[in-house]
Amino acid sequence: MDEEQLVRLAQAGDRPAFEQLIRIHGKLVWAAVYGLIRDPAWTEDLVQETFLRMWESIGDVKEPAAFRGYLLTTARRLAWRHTEVSGRAVPMAEPPEPAPVEAKAPALDPEEAHDRVQEALTRLPERYRVPVTLHYVNGMEYAEISATTGMESGSLRGLLTRGLARLRAELAPWWRRCHGRA
Repeated sequence: MDEEQLVRLAQAGDRPAFEQLIRIHGKLVWAAVYGLIRDPAWTEDLVQETFLRMWESIGDVKEPAAFRGYLLTTARRLAWRHTEVSGRAVPMAEPPEPAPVEAKAPALDPEEAHDRVQEALTRLPERYRVPVTLHYVNGMEYAEISATTGMESGSLRGLLTRGLARLRAELAPWWRRCHGRA
């Protein structure tokens, strides 16, 4: 059964059809929200809230083919609202600080490294952030990401390559400072 048929069935009140839509889109919604929130617990809550709202408003979806877009828009709006209410604004990209030439390399703190990578991931444009998060955070393979997002394998490989290159470029100055290679 294709996605459009599942949407129509869900609009008629068919819960199993809606559950199938959740299985199809759950990881995609998780990646979109996590890329903005960077907190697994809040991400899980917001993903559940997204699907609850979609169940309540599934009748508002005029074109079943537009379900994925409607779903992702709902997820993004909930994530942005969460960041506003909790005071956790999504950080904007800032230029990296230059490393002092004679500074000694600080010890690498795993928590700081995690935070730096998550911040850099948040600043990636969504077209890179979603596939990078699905592949490197969720451990999904190309075929599964392609099936989840609807992206062609060749496009997906390019987006992952460019997204990873952007992450590396942004994190490189910090990494060099941490390893004494200013």
